[in-house]
Amino acid sequence: MRILRGVEEFKELLENSQTKTGCLADTGFLYALAYKDDRLFEHANDIHDLLVEYEMPIYSNVISRMELIDLLFRKQVTIGCLQLFESAATHSFHKPIYNTLKDIRDKDTAAKKKRESYKVDEGRLKKLRKNLVDEYGISDWSDFCAKFTDEKLTNEWTSIEQDLGLNFVEILEGQDSELFNEHLRWSDMVAIMGKKGLRGPDAMIVNLFDKSKFEVLITSDSDFEKCFTDPLHQISNKSIFVLQ
Repeated sequence: MRILRGVEEFKELLENSQTKTGCLADTGFLYALAYKDDRLFEHANDIHDLLVEYEMPIYSNVISRMELIDLLFRKQVTIGCLQLFESAATHSFHKPIYNTLKDIRDKDTAAKKKRESYKVDEGRLKKLRKNLVDEYGISDWSDFCAKFTDEKLTNEWTSIEQDLGLNFVEILEGQDSELFNEHLRWSDMVAIMGKKGLRGPDAMIVNLFDKSKFEVLITSDSDFEKCFTDPLHQISNKSIFVLQ
């Protein structure tokens, strides 16, 4: 198992690729391709340009697809909150929602200083749903969604998947697929969770990559390096590219 970090290393891998089966991408890489305020945006797009140049298909599993959509949604909610907060200085705001909006604004500002892309978390989402009242043209949570997400989310998600040329692995347990050397089993994924101490979504990626014909996993999570330390994996012809 090779660990790659530089663009030139990745280019060399693509140049020497014999199969062009494709690469497996995790959520961090996909999101970094989509938003300029992500610190990995430029690096991720350099890698994507190489994938396009060498005609290497990009695959993701259904869990990563769902995680990407969730990140897009939370980013759109964040942008909506920032727009509402800009009006708070000149309009009367319900105190609880004002404090929630200010908190989100402050988190976004702090993230920008670190070159990070802030997305509102579940706790603040719950506060928004609970505290949104009829202020500044927003009557309730449904009205907020109508203005700031709704069709925007569908359009952005569709556009990103098409622009990036994403393909998705959708295979049931025990099914045959030309993309895999072995059948996928839930029991194997659960075993990886227990052995490596990974959450379910990450363990699913590890299991999928291990049993697939994909030559490289592209990820922003360096923890994946530690998941392929067995002797069998050390002589594997697979590679992990870590965005940094």
